[in-house]
Amino acid sequence: MKHWIEYYNGPVPYEHLSARHKTLVKMNYMLITSEVLSRLSDLFILRALIVMIVWTCSYRDVRSYYESDVVVRWFLGEYKSKSEIHRRAKKFRGEVKTLFKEYAKELEGKMSRLADYLPSSALYGKVGKLWIVDSFLIEVPFGKRNKETLKKKFELDLRQRKYREAANTLFFYIKCKARRRFKGEFTKKRNRSYFGFKVFNLMSPTMIVHEIQVELANFPDNKVGFSRSGYKVVDRGFVGKSSTWLIGFSSFRRYVEFFGIFLRRYWRPYATEKGMVEFFVYVIALIYNSYIYTSVLSRVPESQLAH
Repeated sequence: MKHWIEYYNGPVPYEHLSARHKTLVKMNYMLITSEVLSRLSDLFILRALIVMIVWTCSYRDVRSYYESDVVVRWFLGEYKSKSEIHRRAKKFRGEVKTLFKEYAKELEGKMSRLADYLPSSALYGKVGKLWIVDSFLIEVPFGKRNKETLKKKFELDLRQRKYREAANTLFFYIKCKARRRFKGEFTKKRNRSYFGFKVFNLMSPTMIVHEIQVELANFPDNKVGFSRSGYKVVDRGFVGKSSTWLIGFSSFRRYVEFFGIFLRRYWRPYATEKGMVEFFVYVIALIYNSYIYTSVLSRVPESQLAH
């Protein structure tokens, strides 16, 4: 029996649950058994945010799922209004960022006792000495022409000494009233333009994410602020960063893409400014770390866990 099923007392048999519902069962198991997560002051908000991410929905939609889905109702236990969830989430973000690192350490400690069942990518003896650092772009709606865009065009016209065009742009800037709702930035990658944010993650050989940093999309990779001791396996964008390792452990390098795929799968424009975007990325990474741990746990014989 998978170990999280013992903690499931929901209204629908586990074998009849959908993949999303099984994710809620796994997350309920992690919330109950984790010493770090059990210390959180507002577990309901974390549960509501997990529902938002698994269903890629808004604050308002959480109520609809609570009223129409018996498994979601079992997982949440109660419901608060959309405004209260939003207000409490803004207060909650600092606490999640603080405890995220402790949660990663807790999972590493548990997985150290299951070293025989880790994936082939895991070089467990290198935990704490070798890290993967990579970046992923997440997009948000960039909107129509607005004051920010016209200001940049005006500055560009001045630098290029196109004074007539600059005068026209200045006129439109003064008349323009629209402002961009999402506070992202433009960047270009592989000849395609993106608008949004850039997520940096630091991952151990066990594929557990330990640190996250969210910046605007045009932030240069080699200025990321991870200061962990040891070597970082990176791509060419991080050239110039100290303690980097561009060659070697190529198979380990590939596994970092799992987090990027997971992030894009569950990402939607949850927030308009960088602080709250980072908060939601932390919650997605928390779910990802739980996935990695439960996937290892599912391979462990029940007789070994009994000891």
